[in-house]
Amino acid sequence: MSESDSITRNAKSNLAFTLMDLPAEKRMRMAQFYAFCRIIDDIVDEPGMSEQERHDALDRWADIISLKVTPSFGIEDEVQKLVSSLQLDITPMMELIDGCRSDICPVQPKTREELLAYAYKVAACVGITSATVMGASPAAKDYAVALGYALQLVNILRDVAEDCRKYNRFYLPAEDMELFGVSREDIREQRYNYRMRQLLAYEAALAEKFFGDAESLYQQLSVEDRNALIPAQAMSLIYHTILIKMQDDEYRVFERRYSVNNFRKLWFLLRARLGTVAMPSFPSLAEWGFLKNKKSEDNNNSK
Repeated sequence: MSESDSITRNAKSNLAFTLMDLPAEKRMRMAQFYAFCRIIDDIVDEPGMSEQERHDALDRWADIISLKVTPSFGIEDEVQKLVSSLQLDITPMMELIDGCRSDICPVQPKTREELLAYAYKVAACVGITSATVMGASPAAKDYAVALGYALQLVNILRDVAEDCRKYNRFYLPAEDMELFGVSREDIREQRYNYRMRQLLAYEAALAEKFFGDAESLYQQLSVEDRNALIPAQAMSLIYHTILIKMQDDEYRVFERRYSVNNFRKLWFLLRARLGTVAMPSFPSLAEWGFLKNKKSEDNNNSK
């Protein structure tokens, strides 16, 4: 097993799960690119490194994908061969490194524009390169960007508490927090109240917009591009479901971490492969509540 395969399998991420749909060669290449993204992220997040060591490690990877240095055996060699064999435009990969680098000494975005500029680097750029590696044409770029924004916003909403507690990071725009009367201290102290719910709902609406944009753009792509992007579309279904779970549960992000089980992931992968074929969706929590109430009413009426 290659080092990239090992990293991808051990990560147990949503993206790694959806890669099973790809043909063997594309799956191998996506595993290599995913491993690169995972390593860049870990350089910034994992404990035990000084700031300078983190910067040096990121500089090393910038040189590797720029083909400026001889890679060591293993993942460095795999990633460099990936860049060379596909003649990848490394601009998005360099943007990813730059975006992750900003998390070494994080600064809270003041506006939504600043938040989206960050999300473009750490998520949309991942989508742009992923689309290329999966075999999509340049026409898929706008879809990849919109989906990248949506996925990153869901991550930010879901991980509000963890980002603050573990890394002292605040990704919600300062202007938005001020608009709803939420402070950094409220997040640190995990104060779950009406103002916090309204703030998170406000950001969730932005995520919904980008999911809608991505879906519209996906439907405009050629059949060949849509087929190439099935794992990405499955990711859209998975993360949109996480967003719906948070909405139905009134954003109790301080109490639990929202996720989707493997059975539903398989279901979404199937739905993505079937494309526009109409299929029944799982009821939301709100719909289950309605059914429960309806059953109670029927029982009462029968008495």
